[in-house]
Amino acid sequence: MEQRKTLKDVAREAGLSVGMASRVLGNYGYFSEESKSKVLKAAEKLSYRPDVIARGLKTRETKAIGVVVSDILTFFFTTLVRGIEDVANQNGYSVILCNSDEDPIKEREYLLALYERGVDGLIISPSQGNHSYLKKLSRSGMSLVLVDRTVRGLKVSTVLVDNEASSYEAVNYLISLGHRRIGVITGLKGVTTSKERLAGYKRALEENHISLEPELIKEGNYRREKAQEVAGDFIRMKNPPTVLFVCNEPMTSGALLALRENKVKIPEQIAIIGFDDPVWAPLTEPALTTVSQPSYSMGTLACQALLKEIKGVAHSEIPSEEIILKPKLIIRESSGKRIVENEEATRIKVPLSPPLGRGIG
Repeated sequence: MEQRKTLKDVAREAGLSVGMASRVLGNYGYFSEESKSKVLKAAEKLSYRPDVIARGLKTRETKAIGVVVSDILTFFFTTLVRGIEDVANQNGYSVILCNSDEDPIKEREYLLALYERGVDGLIISPSQGNHSYLKKLSRSGMSLVLVDRTVRGLKVSTVLVDNEASSYEAVNYLISLGHRRIGVITGLKGVTTSKERLAGYKRALEENHISLEPELIKEGNYRREKAQEVAGDFIRMKNPPTVLFVCNEPMTSGALLALRENKVKIPEQIAIIGFDDPVWAPLTEPALTTVSQPSYSMGTLACQALLKEIKGVAHSEIPSEEIILKPKLIIRESSGKRIVENEEATRIKVPLSPPLGRGIG
């Protein structure tokens, strides 16, 4: 294997000192256009690539940022990470991506590994188990930005969406169609996004003088399989809801599987509305009404905020900021048309214990 070319090799090829070659390639200090031209031509000829790790030992920069999310398979996090990566790449940074799977132990191991790797900063959508450790990282001087979720008492920049307002708008829309028995499949207990979306649901019911029925609130833990299970429970109720409000994309796919397997007509028997607007939403039959989050923009804003921290602009001179974006309600056919008063509802006929498959892997 050919030996990796060094800065000394570039300097020798250019006929200049190592210091001059270093200034040109590092873009600092004084150098003439002639010297710049010689060094760049020599670097290209030798296929020279700077040793990022060695440079990091000198500058304390690795030009890498760590990103920790719960599940990259979801549309929300896929597009969010793409936004992060695009901004990072434009600024000469690479991204190290980790999936926590909502497991605090796994998340803690990743955070420690990223810290030991010497990443220049972290963007994280935190689980419930490492809030004190994140505060410790922040106090140590690690540049840190939260995205999608908050941590009480942690004063760092945060990029969020207005979950309560968007949930409130979605449920209000369902009420305007005539729905009164609105089933909700919530996310993971204790996670801020789940609490806020449920709060919007409750506020919409209260302001429209609709009684809150605990049997119409079920936890899906942000997982497809669990949501499929509890959607089946809704279907088998003696008086099932007329619509399901499902609080993230994987849970929406689980609820749709349950409705299909039980041959429930959408929206005639049970309507449905999802939170997140994946690319497949308009392709379902009927097309899925959703709350669309600006996940790509959240990623770009989070990375921009982190780079400010890394460069020392925000960390010492500008207070941390909380950026809150507003999702958009995308109305399609699955939420149904306005219900006519006194119209006899279509009964749902399903077996007492219908088999629920696990769905698509």
